[in-house]
Amino acid sequence: MTLKNVFKLTPMSLYNIQGLERWLEERADEGLFPVWINGDFTQFHRDEGVPGTRFRLEAANGEEFPETDRLELYRQAGWDYGGTVSKMYFLFYATNPGAPELHTDPVTRGLSLDWLARQVQRARRRMRVWRLAILGLLLLGILLAWQVEPRRLPLLLVNLSGSGLVYLLWFLWFWRQEEREARTLLGLWHSLELGITPLAPSRTRSRLFWPLSALTLLVMMVGGWLYEQPVPLEDFSRPYVDLQLLESEPLSTYQALFPQERPQDWNHNTASRHFSFLAPSYYTVTQNLFSPKGGTENGFSPFGGEEYRYSPDLTGVYFHLTVPALARMTARAQMAQLELANFTWHYEERQAPGLDFVLLAQTEHDTGFQLVSVAKGGRVAVFRYAGREDLTSRLDVLAAAVA
Repeated sequence: MTLKNVFKLTPMSLYNIQGLERWLEERADEGLFPVWINGDFTQFHRDEGVPGTRFRLEAANGEEFPETDRLELYRQAGWDYGGTVSKMYFLFYATNPGAPELHTDPVTRGLSLDWLARQVQRARRRMRVWRLAILGLLLLGILLAWQVEPRRLPLLLVNLSGSGLVYLLWFLWFWRQEEREARTLLGLWHSLELGITPLAPSRTRSRLFWPLSALTLLVMMVGGWLYEQPVPLEDFSRPYVDLQLLESEPLSTYQALFPQERPQDWNHNTASRHFSFLAPSYYTVTQNLFSPKGGTENGFSPFGGEEYRYSPDLTGVYFHLTVPALARMTARAQMAQLELANFTWHYEERQAPGLDFVLLAQTEHDTGFQLVSVAKGGRVAVFRYAGREDLTSRLDVLAAAVA
Protein backbone atom coordinates (compact mmCIF):
# COMPACT_ATOMS: atom_id res chain seq x y z
CA MET A 1 0.00 0.00 0.00
CA THR A 2 1.45 3.37 -1.04
CA LEU A 3 0.71 6.39 1.14
CA LYS A 4 -0.83 9.28 -0.76
CA ASN A 5 0.68 11.98 1.46
CA VAL A 6 4.42 12.69 1.54
CA PHE A 7 5.99 15.00 4.14
CA LYS A 8 9.34 16.67 3.57
CA LEU A 9 11.41 19.15 5.56
CA THR A 10 11.17 22.57 3.95
CA PRO A 11 14.84 23.03 3.08
CA MET A 12 14.90 26.82 2.95
CA SER A 13 13.38 29.88 4.51
CA LEU A 14 9.98 31.11 3.34
CA TYR A 15 11.74 34.43 2.70
CA ASN A 16 13.73 32.74 -0.07
CA ILE A 17 10.94 33.12 -2.63
CA GLN A 18 12.91 32.08 -5.71
CA GLY A 19 14.55 29.13 -3.95
CA LEU A 20 11.22 27.85 -2.67
CA GLU A 21 9.64 28.14 -6.12
CA ARG A 22 12.50 26.19 -7.68
CA TRP A 23 12.32 23.50 -4.98
CA LEU A 24 8.57 23.01 -5.58
CA GLU A 25 9.23 22.69 -9.30
CA GLU A 26 11.85 20.01 -8.66
CA ARG A 27 9.37 18.09 -6.51
CA ALA A 28 6.73 18.36 -9.24
CA ASP A 29 9.20 16.66 -11.60
CA GLU A 30 9.14 13.77 -9.09
CA GLY A 31 5.35 13.57 -9.28
CA LEU A 32 4.69 15.47 -6.01
CA PHE A 33 2.18 18.29 -5.69
CA PRO A 34 2.19 20.62 -2.62
CA VAL A 35 -0.99 20.86 -0.56
CA TRP A 36 0.39 22.46 2.61
CA ILE A 37 3.60 24.46 3.17
CA ASN A 38 5.12 26.10 6.22
CA GLY A 39 8.59 27.04 7.35
CA ASP A 40 9.41 23.58 8.71
CA PHE A 41 7.48 20.95 6.75
CA THR A 42 5.72 20.63 3.40
CA GLN A 43 2.98 18.12 2.64
CA PHE A 44 2.70 16.74 -0.89
CA HIS A 45 0.25 14.48 -2.67
CA ARG A 46 1.99 11.66 -4.46
CA ASP A 47 1.47 11.13 -8.21
CA GLU A 48 -0.36 14.45 -8.65
CA GLY A 49 2.62 16.55 -9.68
CA VAL A 50 3.12 17.23 -13.38
CA PRO A 51 6.71 17.42 -14.61
CA GLY A 52 7.53 20.89 -15.92
CA THR A 53 5.05 22.63 -13.63
CA ARG A 54 6.04 26.20 -12.71
CA PHE A 55 5.23 27.67 -9.29
CA ARG A 56 5.07 31.34 -8.33
CA LEU A 57 4.59 32.93 -4.92
CA GLU A 58 2.80 36.24 -4.59
CA ALA A 59 2.75 38.23 -1.36
CA ALA A 60 -0.62 37.94 0.37
CA ASN A 61 -0.26 41.46 1.83
CA GLY A 62 -2.38 40.55 4.85
CA GLU A 63 -5.24 39.10 2.79
CA GLU A 64 -6.62 35.60 3.40
CA PHE A 65 -7.68 34.96 -0.19
CA PRO A 66 -6.82 36.57 -3.54
CA GLU A 67 -9.48 38.75 -5.11
CA THR A 68 -11.78 37.15 -7.69
CA ASP A 69 -10.67 39.41 -10.55
CA ARG A 70 -7.04 38.41 -10.10
CA LEU A 71 -7.91 34.70 -9.96
CA GLU A 72 -9.86 35.00 -13.21
CA LEU A 73 -7.12 37.00 -14.92
CA TYR A 74 -4.46 34.48 -13.90
CA ARG A 75 -6.68 31.54 -14.92
CA GLN A 76 -7.08 32.97 -18.38
CA ALA A 77 -3.28 33.27 -18.59
CA GLY A 78 -2.90 29.58 -17.69
CA TRP A 79 -2.20 29.87 -13.94
CA ASP A 80 -4.24 28.10 -11.26
CA TYR A 81 -4.49 28.93 -7.57
CA GLY A 82 -2.73 26.45 -5.25
CA GLY A 83 -3.61 27.88 -1.83
CA THR A 84 -1.84 30.00 0.77
CA VAL A 85 1.65 29.51 2.16
CA SER A 86 1.89 30.22 5.87
CA LYS A 87 -0.39 33.28 5.49
CA MET A 88 2.48 35.04 3.70
CA TYR A 89 1.91 34.13 0.07
CA PHE A 90 -0.61 32.97 -2.48
CA LEU A 91 0.67 30.02 -4.49
CA PHE A 92 -0.02 29.84 -8.22
CA TYR A 93 1.07 27.13 -10.64
CA ALA A 94 1.06 26.56 -14.38
CA THR A 95 1.34 23.16 -16.08
CA ASN A 96 1.31 24.70 -19.58
CA PRO A 97 4.88 25.57 -20.58
CA GLY A 98 3.52 28.24 -22.90
CA ALA A 99 1.78 30.20 -20.12
CA PRO A 100 3.27 33.71 -19.80
CA GLU A 101 4.94 34.76 -16.55
CA LEU A 102 2.68 36.41 -13.98
CA HIS A 103 5.00 39.41 -13.90
CA THR A 104 7.14 40.11 -16.98
CA ASP A 105 8.24 43.43 -15.49
CA PRO A 106 10.61 43.07 -12.45
CA VAL A 107 9.61 46.50 -11.13
CA THR A 108 5.96 45.49 -10.99
CA ARG A 109 6.82 42.34 -9.10
CA GLY A 110 9.00 44.36 -6.73
CA LEU A 111 6.07 46.66 -5.98
CA SER A 112 3.96 43.61 -5.14
CA LEU A 113 6.44 42.81 -2.36
CA ASP A 114 6.32 46.28 -0.77
CA TRP A 115 3.92 45.41 2.06
CA LEU A 116 5.66 42.15 2.97
CA ALA A 117 9.14 43.70 2.82
CA ARG A 118 8.15 46.53 5.14
CA GLN A 119 6.61 44.05 7.56
CA VAL A 120 9.89 42.12 7.56
CA GLN A 121 11.86 45.30 8.20
CA ARG A 122 9.69 46.21 11.19
CA ALA A 123 9.86 42.68 12.61
CA ARG A 124 13.62 42.68 12.09
CA ARG A 125 14.03 45.89 14.09
CA ARG A 126 11.85 44.57 16.93
CA MET A 127 13.78 41.30 17.09
CA ARG A 128 17.08 43.15 17.16
CA VAL A 129 15.97 45.25 20.12
CA TRP A 130 14.67 42.16 21.95
CA ARG A 131 17.81 40.13 21.34
CA LEU A 132 20.15 42.98 22.25
CA ALA A 133 18.17 43.41 25.49
CA ILE A 134 18.66 39.71 26.30
CA LEU A 135 22.39 39.91 25.55
CA GLY A 136 22.58 43.05 27.70
CA LEU A 137 20.93 41.27 30.63
CA LEU A 138 23.31 38.33 30.18
CA LEU A 139 26.30 40.67 30.16
CA LEU A 140 24.96 42.48 33.23
CA GLY A 141 24.57 39.15 35.06
CA ILE A 142 28.15 38.20 34.19
CA LEU A 143 29.43 41.57 35.39
CA LEU A 144 27.51 41.24 38.66
CA ALA A 145 28.86 37.72 39.15
CA TRP A 146 32.34 39.06 38.44
CA GLN A 147 31.89 41.77 41.06
CA VAL A 148 30.62 39.35 43.71
CA GLU A 149 33.26 36.66 43.20
CA PRO A 150 35.36 36.77 40.00
CA ARG A 151 37.10 33.47 40.80
CA ARG A 152 33.82 31.57 40.60
CA LEU A 153 32.86 32.95 37.19
CA PRO A 154 34.62 30.14 35.25
CA LEU A 155 32.13 27.70 36.77
CA LEU A 156 29.66 29.13 34.26
CA LEU A 157 31.66 27.18 31.70
CA VAL A 158 31.22 23.91 33.58
CA ASN A 159 28.48 23.79 36.20
CA LEU A 160 25.93 26.02 34.50
CA SER A 161 27.24 25.99 31.10
CA GLY A 162 27.35 23.04 29.30
CA SER A 163 23.70 23.96 28.97
CA GLY A 164 24.16 27.72 29.27
CA LEU A 165 26.79 27.76 26.57
CA VAL A 166 24.63 25.61 24.25
CA TYR A 167 21.63 27.93 24.77
CA LEU A 168 23.82 30.93 23.96
CA LEU A 169 25.07 29.28 20.76
CA TRP A 170 21.49 28.45 19.74
CA PHE A 171 20.45 32.02 20.46
CA LEU A 172 23.24 33.44 18.26
CA TRP A 173 22.66 30.83 15.55
CA PHE A 174 18.96 31.62 15.26
CA TRP A 175 19.72 35.34 15.20
CA ARG A 176 22.21 34.84 12.39
CA GLN A 177 19.76 32.67 10.46
CA GLU A 178 16.93 35.18 10.77
CA GLU A 179 19.20 38.00 9.64
CA ARG A 180 20.30 35.98 6.59
CA GLU A 181 16.71 35.07 5.74
CA ALA A 182 15.52 38.66 6.05
CA ARG A 183 18.40 39.85 3.84
CA THR A 184 17.38 37.29 1.20
CA LEU A 185 13.87 38.76 0.86
CA LEU A 186 14.95 42.39 1.18
CA GLY A 187 17.73 41.84 -1.37
CA LEU A 188 15.23 40.42 -3.88
CA TRP A 189 12.86 43.33 -3.22
CA HIS A 190 15.54 45.98 -3.81
CA SER A 191 16.83 44.24 -6.96
CA LEU A 192 13.35 44.00 -8.47
CA GLU A 193 12.70 47.67 -7.74
CA LEU A 194 15.82 48.44 -9.78
CA GLY A 195 14.47 46.31 -12.64
CA ILE A 196 16.89 43.44 -12.02
CA THR A 197 15.77 39.84 -11.55
CA PRO A 198 18.53 38.18 -9.49
CA LEU A 199 19.45 34.52 -9.69
CA ALA A 200 17.70 32.25 -7.19
CA PRO A 201 19.85 31.80 -4.06
CA SER A 202 21.13 28.25 -3.64
CA ARG A 203 21.33 28.52 0.15
CA THR A 204 19.42 25.83 2.04
CA ARG A 205 19.10 24.95 5.68
CA SER A 206 21.20 22.20 7.20
CA ARG A 207 19.16 18.98 7.30
CA LEU A 208 20.98 17.97 10.49
CA PHE A 209 20.21 21.11 12.47
CA TRP A 210 16.81 20.18 13.83
CA PRO A 211 17.64 16.52 14.59
CA LEU A 212 20.86 17.53 16.35
CA SER A 213 19.07 20.31 18.25
CA ALA A 214 16.37 17.94 19.44
CA LEU A 215 18.95 15.34 20.45
CA THR A 216 21.01 17.94 22.32
CA LEU A 217 17.97 19.22 24.19
CA LEU A 218 16.93 15.66 25.07
CA VAL A 219 20.41 14.84 26.39
CA MET A 220 20.42 18.00 28.51
CA MET A 221 17.00 17.30 29.99
CA VAL A 222 17.57 13.60 30.66
CA GLY A 223 21.10 14.20 31.89
CA GLY A 224 19.97 16.91 34.29
CA TRP A 225 17.09 14.82 35.61
CA LEU A 226 19.01 11.58 36.09
CA TYR A 227 22.33 12.93 37.26
CA GLU A 228 21.21 15.39 39.90
CA GLN A 229 19.62 12.74 42.10
CA PRO A 230 21.83 12.02 45.19
CA VAL A 231 22.49 8.34 45.86
CA PRO A 232 23.85 6.60 48.99
CA LEU A 233 27.58 6.20 48.79
CA GLU A 234 27.35 2.42 49.10
CA ASP A 235 25.41 2.40 45.81
CA PHE A 236 27.93 4.61 44.00
CA SER A 237 30.55 2.90 41.82
CA ARG A 238 32.65 5.79 40.51
CA PRO A 239 36.16 6.31 41.99
CA TYR A 240 36.49 8.70 44.90
CA VAL A 241 38.79 9.30 47.87
CA ASP A 242 37.62 7.43 50.96
CA LEU A 243 37.69 9.73 53.97
CA GLN A 244 38.93 6.88 56.15
CA LEU A 245 42.14 6.69 54.08
CA LEU A 246 42.97 10.23 55.14
CA GLU A 247 42.46 9.55 58.87
CA SER A 248 44.97 8.12 61.33
CA GLU A 249 42.37 6.48 63.55
CA PRO A 250 39.50 4.14 62.75
CA LEU A 251 36.19 5.95 62.24
CA SER A 252 32.64 4.85 61.51
CA THR A 253 29.42 6.17 60.04
CA TYR A 254 26.68 7.69 62.13
CA GLN A 255 24.30 4.88 61.21
CA ALA A 256 26.78 2.24 62.36
CA LEU A 257 27.39 3.96 65.71
CA PHE A 258 23.76 4.85 66.40
CA PRO A 259 21.59 2.32 64.56
CA GLN A 260 18.63 3.07 66.81
CA GLU A 261 18.53 6.74 65.84
CA ARG A 262 17.11 8.25 62.71
CA PRO A 263 19.99 9.65 60.65
CA GLN A 264 20.00 13.38 59.96
CA ASP A 265 20.66 14.92 56.58
CA TRP A 266 23.98 16.39 57.64
CA ASN A 267 25.54 13.02 58.38
CA HIS A 268 24.53 11.24 55.20
CA ASN A 269 27.30 9.91 52.95
CA THR A 270 26.05 10.54 49.43
CA ALA A 271 27.13 11.14 45.85
CA SER A 272 25.49 13.35 43.25
CA ARG A 273 26.14 13.08 39.52
CA HIS A 274 26.06 16.20 37.40
CA PHE A 275 25.90 16.78 33.67
CA SER A 276 27.64 19.32 31.48
CA PHE A 277 28.82 19.22 27.88
CA LEU A 278 32.25 20.41 29.04
CA ALA A 279 32.38 17.84 31.83
CA PRO A 280 29.86 15.12 30.95
CA SER A 281 30.85 12.96 33.89
CA TYR A 282 31.47 15.05 36.97
CA TYR A 283 30.12 14.34 40.41
CA THR A 284 30.20 15.41 44.04
CA VAL A 285 30.85 13.05 46.97
CA THR A 286 30.18 14.11 50.58
CA GLN A 287 31.41 12.03 53.51
CA ASN A 288 31.03 12.42 57.26
CA LEU A 289 32.60 9.94 59.72
CA PHE A 290 32.58 9.71 63.51
CA SER A 291 34.96 8.51 66.18
CA PRO A 292 33.71 5.65 68.39
CA LYS A 293 35.06 7.62 71.36
CA GLY A 294 32.42 9.94 72.72
CA GLY A 295 33.06 13.26 74.42
CA THR A 296 31.79 14.53 77.72
CA GLU A 297 28.99 16.40 75.93
CA ASN A 298 26.52 15.18 73.35
CA GLY A 299 28.13 17.05 70.44
CA PHE A 300 30.20 16.49 67.32
CA SER A 301 33.11 18.47 65.94
CA PRO A 302 35.56 18.01 63.05
CA PHE A 303 38.28 19.10 65.49
CA GLY A 304 37.39 16.86 68.44
CA GLY A 305 38.35 17.95 71.92
CA GLU A 306 37.53 16.43 75.26
CA GLU A 307 33.95 17.57 75.19
CA TYR A 308 33.12 16.64 71.57
CA ARG A 309 33.18 13.50 69.51
CA TYR A 310 35.63 13.77 66.57
CA SER A 311 33.66 13.88 63.28
CA PRO A 312 35.65 14.89 60.18
CA ASP A 313 34.00 15.51 56.83
CA LEU A 314 35.18 15.60 53.23
CA THR A 315 33.52 17.07 50.14
CA GLY A 316 35.05 16.08 46.81
CA VAL A 317 34.12 17.30 43.33
CA TYR A 318 35.51 15.16 40.51
CA PHE A 319 35.74 16.45 36.94
CA HIS A 320 36.67 14.76 33.66
CA LEU A 321 36.88 17.73 31.31
CA THR A 322 36.43 17.45 27.56
CA VAL A 323 38.79 20.44 27.25
CA PRO A 324 41.87 19.71 29.42
CA ALA A 325 43.06 23.31 29.04
CA LEU A 326 40.24 24.32 31.41
CA ALA A 327 41.69 22.23 34.27
CA ARG A 328 43.48 24.98 36.22
CA MET A 329 40.67 27.48 35.75
CA THR A 330 38.07 24.92 36.83
CA ALA A 331 40.10 23.91 39.90
CA ARG A 332 40.50 27.50 41.13
CA ALA A 333 36.84 28.30 40.51
CA GLN A 334 35.62 25.17 42.33
CA MET A 335 37.91 25.86 45.29
CA ALA A 336 36.45 29.36 45.51
CA GLN A 337 32.99 27.79 45.43
CA LEU A 338 33.87 25.52 48.37
CA GLU A 339 35.39 28.27 50.51
CA LEU A 340 33.68 29.11 53.79
CA ALA A 341 32.72 32.76 53.69
CA ASN A 342 33.75 33.66 57.28
CA PHE A 343 37.43 32.85 56.79
CA THR A 344 40.35 34.38 54.93
CA TRP A 345 42.03 31.81 52.70
CA HIS A 346 45.65 31.68 51.53
CA TYR A 347 46.52 29.79 48.31
CA GLU A 348 49.71 28.20 47.08
CA GLU A 349 50.61 25.95 44.17
CA ARG A 350 52.92 22.95 44.34
CA GLN A 351 54.31 20.37 42.02
CA ALA A 352 53.92 16.66 42.73
CA PRO A 353 55.18 13.61 40.83
CA GLY A 354 52.67 12.36 38.27
CA LEU A 355 50.40 15.43 38.59
CA ASP A 356 50.04 18.54 36.45
CA PHE A 357 49.58 20.73 39.52
CA VAL A 358 48.47 20.79 43.15
CA LEU A 359 46.62 23.77 44.61
CA LEU A 360 46.42 24.18 48.38
CA ALA A 361 44.39 26.64 50.43
CA GLN A 362 44.22 27.08 54.20
CA THR A 363 42.50 29.55 56.44
CA GLU A 364 44.41 32.44 57.97
CA HIS A 365 44.19 30.87 61.42
CA ASP A 366 44.36 27.16 62.20
CA THR A 367 40.68 26.27 61.92
CA GLY A 368 41.09 22.72 60.60
CA PHE A 369 39.55 23.57 57.20
CA GLN A 370 41.64 22.86 54.10
CA LEU A 371 41.11 22.99 50.35
CA VAL A 372 43.15 20.90 47.93
CA SER A 373 42.93 20.43 44.17
CA VAL A 374 44.87 17.87 42.14
CA ALA A 375 44.86 17.53 38.35
CA LYS A 376 46.23 15.31 35.62
CA GLY A 377 45.25 15.81 32.00
CA GLY A 378 41.54 16.57 31.89
CA ARG A 379 40.88 15.00 35.30
CA VAL A 380 40.49 17.37 38.23
CA ALA A 381 39.53 16.62 41.82
CA VAL A 382 38.80 19.38 44.33
CA PHE A 383 38.43 18.66 48.04
CA ARG A 384 37.27 20.53 51.13
CA TYR A 385 38.34 18.82 54.31
CA ALA A 386 37.48 19.55 57.93
CA GLY A 387 39.46 17.52 60.44
CA ARG A 388 42.74 17.01 62.27
CA GLU A 389 44.90 15.64 59.44
CA ASP A 390 47.30 17.63 57.28
CA LEU A 391 46.33 16.92 53.66
CA THR A 392 49.77 17.93 52.37
CA SER A 393 51.00 14.61 53.81
CA ARG A 394 48.17 12.72 52.05
CA LEU A 395 48.73 13.91 48.50
CA ASP A 396 49.39 10.37 47.33
CA VAL A 397 45.90 9.36 48.44
CA LEU A 398 44.31 12.40 46.79
CA ALA A 399 46.29 11.87 43.60
CA ALA A 400 44.68 8.45 43.15
CA ALA A 401 41.44 10.27 42.30
CA VAL A 402 42.89 11.54 39.00
CA ALA A 403 45.16 8.61 38.18
